[in-house]
Amino acid sequence: MGYLVCGPVGTGKTYLVECLAGEAGIPVVKLKNFRDKWVGSTEGNLEKIFRLLEGLGRCFVFIDEADQALGRRDSGTNDAGLSGRIYGMFAEQMSKTDNRGKLVWVLASSRPDLIEVDLKRPGRVDVKIPIFPSTTPEESFALIRALSKRRGIQLTDEDFKAVREKIPTLLTPGAAEVLAVKIYRNSKTEKISPREALSHALTGYQSPVPPDVMQFQIALAAKEATDGEFVPEQFRSLR
Repeated sequence: MGYLVCGPVGTGKTYLVECLAGEAGIPVVKLKNFRDKWVGSTEGNLEKIFRLLEGLGRCFVFIDEADQALGRRDSGTNDAGLSGRIYGMFAEQMSKTDNRGKLVWVLASSRPDLIEVDLKRPGRVDVKIPIFPSTTPEESFALIRALSKRRGIQLTDEDFKAVREKIPTLLTPGAAEVLAVKIYRNSKTEKISPREALSHALTGYQSPVPPDVMQFQIALAAKEATDGEFVPEQFRSLR
């Protein structure tokens, strides 16, 4: 019926879903910007979207930042109950067993704890897949190496050995992308070797996500996983 892809910001959750859909060879509908300022318009927009989805026959329905998009059971009085109505409409649509194998819901969030428990239960979301940052210098270097190669910068195993002590762990693809761009810029503008450019990029590196936030989001993802095998051994104690 559905998947929940969760993990820290920058780990490539959205990209993973796009790859999944490409391999499956079926359409992906990404829900966004369906809220409206006029009373009743948001609910009307959702009704039209749900009819369109059922008309497509088979597709992935992707909801990014699901903790914000799906609404809340108890929305209070701040939005005149709109969030609660959105929650109810999604809950009803996601539990329609007639759509099993036709409409596959894929939710992505770095804060799965903020998604209503009812929306994450089996029958709506059957599999919860955590996505984690790198856990070893080898994994971090593999990310940097792959992203640098896309820009024509070739890094070797010898380069890794030379800078191993500088390579951070808990590196996300988003952060690795920033490093790869910096390596490319250093290499081209300063006319230095890829190894020197890599060393310069890693000197003074600071994660774009604060360590406490990263650890908190890793723990959330580990706890949400439906299968312990989805979680690297380093993080299993967090479950």
